[in-house]
Amino acid sequence: MLLRRLYLVLLALMLSTAGGSATAGTTYTFNGGAVAGCSVAGAAYTCASLPLASNDDDMVIASGFRVNIASDATFGNNQGLTMSGSAVLASTGDLDIGGIKSNNLAITGGTLIAGNTFSTGSQTQTLTANIQAANANLDAGSGLTITGNITVTGNVSLAGHTSVHGAISAATVDASPGAEIHGNVVATTSFSLGSHGQVVGDITAPVVTLQSAQSQVTGNITAKVSLELGSQVNVTGDVVAGTLTMNPAKAIIDGNATVDSAVLGSQDRVTQFITCTGGTRPGQCDCVQNNSGYDINTTEGPHCQRNQVPLDHIMIGYDPAGSVCAPSTVTLTACANAACTSTYGAGVSVKLTPTGQTVDIGGSGVAQASVNYTQAGINTLGVTGVSTAGATTCVVNGTGAAGANCQVNVARSAYTMSLGTATGYTSESAQTLTIAALRFDDASRSCVPMFNGTTRNATFSCAYVNPSTGYVPVRLNGVALNPTNQATATCGGGSPSISLSFDANGKATLPLLYADAGQVQVTITDNGSGSPGTASVTPTFVPARFTVALNLGTPPLLAGADFTVAVTALNAGNGATRNFGRETAPEKPLLRAVPCLPSSTTALLSQDASPALGGGVYTFSNVEWSDVGSIDLQAALTSNSYLGTGKAPTPGTTNIAPAGCTGAAGMFIPAYFTVEPDPGWQRKATLAGAQWLQYYSGEPAIQLKVTARTVQNGVPQSYAGTLARDVAFSAIAPVAPGIAVSGTFAPAYAVSASTATAQVRATDFAAGAATWTGSFTFANSLMAQTRMRMRATEIGQGLAYPVSSSAIPPGGTVPAEPTLLLRIGRIRLSNAFGGIGRLTLPVALEYYTGQTWVRNSEDTTTQIGPGAAAVSTGTTLGTVAVGLTNFTNGAATLSLTPSSTQRGSIPVAINLGSTSGANTSCYYNAATANMTASTGAALAFLRSTDPSCNRTGADPSAMATFGVYAPETKRVIHVREVVQ
Repeated sequence: MLLRRLYLVLLALMLSTAGGSATAGTTYTFNGGAVAGCSVAGAAYTCASLPLASNDDDMVIASGFRVNIASDATFGNNQGLTMSGSAVLASTGDLDIGGIKSNNLAITGGTLIAGNTFSTGSQTQTLTANIQAANANLDAGSGLTITGNITVTGNVSLAGHTSVHGAISAATVDASPGAEIHGNVVATTSFSLGSHGQVVGDITAPVVTLQSAQSQVTGNITAKVSLELGSQVNVTGDVVAGTLTMNPAKAIIDGNATVDSAVLGSQDRVTQFITCTGGTRPGQCDCVQNNSGYDINTTEGPHCQRNQVPLDHIMIGYDPAGSVCAPSTVTLTACANAACTSTYGAGVSVKLTPTGQTVDIGGSGVAQASVNYTQAGINTLGVTGVSTAGATTCVVNGTGAAGANCQVNVARSAYTMSLGTATGYTSESAQTLTIAALRFDDASRSCVPMFNGTTRNATFSCAYVNPSTGYVPVRLNGVALNPTNQATATCGGGSPSISLSFDANGKATLPLLYADAGQVQVTITDNGSGSPGTASVTPTFVPARFTVALNLGTPPLLAGADFTVAVTALNAGNGATRNFGRETAPEKPLLRAVPCLPSSTTALLSQDASPALGGGVYTFSNVEWSDVGSIDLQAALTSNSYLGTGKAPTPGTTNIAPAGCTGAAGMFIPAYFTVEPDPGWQRKATLAGAQWLQYYSGEPAIQLKVTARTVQNGVPQSYAGTLARDVAFSAIAPVAPGIAVSGTFAPAYAVSASTATAQVRATDFAAGAATWTGSFTFANSLMAQTRMRMRATEIGQGLAYPVSSSAIPPGGTVPAEPTLLLRIGRIRLSNAFGGIGRLTLPVALEYYTGQTWVRNSEDTTTQIGPGAAAVSTGTTLGTVAVGLTNFTNGAATLSLTPSSTQRGSIPVAINLGSTSGANTSCYYNAATANMTASTGAALAFLRSTDPSCNRTGADPSAMATFGVYAPETKRVIHVREVVQ
């Protein structure tokens, strides 16, 4: 009796301990009343520290009241904070509300102030309040929503899943991938937005970075230093930037862009106008390095215009000497300021005096006019027909000095020189210089030849115009135009005397050659009696053609890896034109990829914005092809019109095949594979402090997506068919890198001309990716749970450089090879004893630890339908109804309800096979078919060895006994009462 009473007392104590009521925390309300540990003055409280003494206390601040904490303030997990209206919570140090559970946080209005760092944490939180701090760390947990303005003097860091509805002002703002900002952002140093991030509002910061990929900005951006857009970034609004960099590919600014300079990567677009703050030639985009693949002024390509400024005055550039018998060239500049350091780009028409001709000055702000003087003597130049803020100014050509008197001394005679009517001439291709001497005839009031059928001697000189220096001289009648007649010397000084034979029409001709590119001036000087003076002609020489040379580097040649292309501008004699690229506005070639294998691809070529130049050779050191296969390279003049002549060098190419293509650049192969597991797989397990996707040995549910990648982690779309290879998987032990886990993948396919097998066939790839679904089975049937890193590697004969996921660059943004946790599993049924009615049997999902079998409490996804159960047909229990619950944490129950009320035992099994009918348990006899038919559960990988019949691959089975209770359930064997 005493023992029984002692048992009851202990039981009561245990129940009291387990179920006793908890003490509620204290609520500290700041609404004008006294609060322990804090002083109050009017509507302001001052507390030495956070006044919450217990870990479950609450703090309530009413609207209109302020609480100042004179130290760091950190809230715990079970503490609460309530604020509303204009309530203020301020800390002189850190203020951390990150530990507060979402149901304990009720901030519907007010301001949170931190003298140092304001922090949210790992809880899901929603609050409406303004935030003021030195720094703000907005960690999101599963989600953070802040409605209010954030004002910070230092850094604001927004984690993913953070949504801010309000303006942000800080020195730097770093928004992680997935963060959202609905409001304007002003950062005095920099702003960064991660992939899949979103800003709805204007952004102002010296440096703005919108990272790849698919981030979205709806608003205007002002980045005075630089703005960088990653691939597939969309900006809906106007941008103002110093340097605009749009990285490949498909970045879009749906608006206008005002920039000092811009680089457009492949398939990048600015849908409206690009305004070049430094100016651009009409119809050109001189401030843009256009690698988009879309030509300028096309539907998809860039459209540029000059920055518009008011017209200040017109400046006239002129030669102080002229002739009524030869046209002179006058340069008119529409100046935007008094010093004429910038030009007016809106266009203007003026009338030139004294000639009376109309000159249109276009968007470049500069125009040249050919002037025919009609009166000898002093002619004073001027303009009419335009209203300007300042007076017209003049400058003598070649001097650059303003303040000239605009007067031209017009002579009655002149030499004229011409190479014909062409706008440009091929370098080192023979041209004919025609020279004539004219005088004004008073009787006919026209210019007539001075020299007919006579010979005169003259000297000639050449000068470099654009570029302003050079390497070789002009050659006239075989004479180099320099004092020493040296073809390897430069222009400068007069040439030796050259004889001119004038025909009956008063014209003399000389053959002319120039071996370089650019504009040069040729001047005649005649010091003989009756000389009409000097004259000049300034032809433009265009390189004849480009050649393209490749340096593909050391194999393998990876898609997206840098290789080098050298483009040389040659003259008609195959010599390099060393002045090419040295023009005032440098001319340069643009590379274009011509697909060879495959013959069609959407990939684009990336190339240097500023290739190195030397000796007429442009060297592109960072050329990248983002696909596999082979290509030829073509080089054509970027502007399509060398120095505005309308002529261009013949494009160069690496294709030397008489028909088709050569494919000189290639073969490109993927840089590596990425391997992605099934994103929807729900069965996970925790091991070594981390969570892993969990599978069973032999379970045909492992899904792996293999994707070929470029060096930049893009996808080479042509990796498919004949350009793809068979791929084999290997399971690598992460604790022993390079050591494979022994086992087999299934399904597998034979590799041609090899004994090896592959899991992914080359024909399985489409657009660079393939997905495999199958299983991995341990070689050892009693293997402990093992983590395995999934590796994909090309396989086949003749592969010098097989592509593999082992080449994924470490420590970057590219996900590493996935690691799966594999367990040997089984389903175990336990015998059960009970009454005559319904009887339940425990069903356990187990895995092998390497020493014993334990329940897999981390499996709630594996399920079996009740139709998989089979019972014996040879019993007196009648029809048996079967029920089977779903697995929860690796446990389920099988219920049996016989129609008979008799005592007896009945074997039961679960068919884990793929077919309906018989099971493979030790109770089943195929000869007599002694168990009911069942529906296969398709979980054969959970079969195990049953030692009772020494059968491998046996279905789980047990014996259910009705009307008999198991002895072990009778826990009291004997009771004797002792009375003292």
